[in-house]
Amino acid sequence: VYGADRSHPAGCSLAHPLPYSMSLSKIGGRASWTKKELLENPFWGIVLSDAELAELDSALQFTKTCDPPIEWGEKGEHDAGKVPLNVSQANFPLQLVAQRMQAVAEELEHGAGAVMIQNIPVSEYSIDDLAVIYLGMSSYLGSVVLQSSSGLRSKSRGFGMPLGFIRAEMTGKTPLDGKQANNYFRLHTDRCDVISLLSVRTASQGGQARIASAVAIHDAMVELAPHLVPKLHGPVPRIWEAGTISLPIWDRLEDGRFTTQLSPSYIENAQYVEGVPKLDTDTIEAIDMIEEIGVELGHTFLQEPGMMTFLNNHTVYHGRTAWKHDETADSRDGLANGRLLLRTWVSPFNSRGLPGDGPHGEAYKIMWGDIAPGAPRGGLEPAMAAGLREKPKELIEAYASGKAAYYGMYRRTFEGEDVNF
Repeated sequence: VYGADRSHPAGCSLAHPLPYSMSLSKIGGRASWTKKELLENPFWGIVLSDAELAELDSALQFTKTCDPPIEWGEKGEHDAGKVPLNVSQANFPLQLVAQRMQAVAEELEHGAGAVMIQNIPVSEYSIDDLAVIYLGMSSYLGSVVLQSSSGLRSKSRGFGMPLGFIRAEMTGKTPLDGKQANNYFRLHTDRCDVISLLSVRTASQGGQARIASAVAIHDAMVELAPHLVPKLHGPVPRIWEAGTISLPIWDRLEDGRFTTQLSPSYIENAQYVEGVPKLDTDTIEAIDMIEEIGVELGHTFLQEPGMMTFLNNHTVYHGRTAWKHDETADSRDGLANGRLLLRTWVSPFNSRGLPGDGPHGEAYKIMWGDIAPGAPRGGLEPAMAAGLREKPKELIEAYASGKAAYYGMYRRTFEGEDVNF
């Protein structure tokens, strides 16, 4: 057993209606994997050849003299680097690596949904040059979309930008004042088809990555707690930049493929918003159990500098443990030298379609912007189209007063949550 119990909060009595077509059958297939199976997958630990690395460098040099030139976002005083705004296949020409990225796309959509390239030479480039290389590679996978965050609307983290810088700007379990924290993240999905992370620096302690097959978790829960499975196929409210919206955590496409939309913190936060139905205890238990099963079946690892991961959010969850952060800027674990990853969000050219019919079809269209296969979708633009809203005042007040605590709705705790080292 992987968790210590916490009491449920009061007022969780209203159950969601069950979808009539819900099936308790297992899904299986290559998207269902354990840690052992992932580590045996040749796509987990790709080593780029000398010729491929030379091609990346050549493409980078091309961007320095191309016309039109690379456009850059404004760099704030404390930002980790500048963000190139218009990197594309047109100004980052690749052939060998383009073929590699096509294979990556196939594995993401029709294979395990998780890929890791392990030898990007991050020590040989500046942060700005790495940003160009990273976005250039991502452009061969699909359309890079603007990033979003329902909770922390921070430009440094990538809000409204094609590139995010993932690092700690404060110590604490709950991010405050627009700053990123060194906190534990439960397994979740981001609101994009594929999330990618490139490690530049690690912390001296902690900061391990966690990934798990959502399909394997689904199949395990079918066996271990079948009575909870229908709860995750029903609509579950969560916050987003345009207010609140309800979607299933687990859903199936017409062709039988799987899709999942999970953010335990956003679901928890919605419970403090006026007018949102209270979740019943079984739904909360089902969400909580996802983390427990995922920690057991999935892979926890240190994403070393030079490792570039790509994860299909429709089939793979990701999370992290807390890490050491020092408020002193120039310390080993401070802003200038602490844990740093670059992040892109991508809509692959070969992505699956999303449910457009049935009871949740309209919600998918609103939150994703487009449900067609291969379409640029997700990220911030659908929220902008729906109308950006400020964070609910009652949610802000709940955290300020101590009524709300990060992951306080869930009764299990897990190794790696402590932010103090």
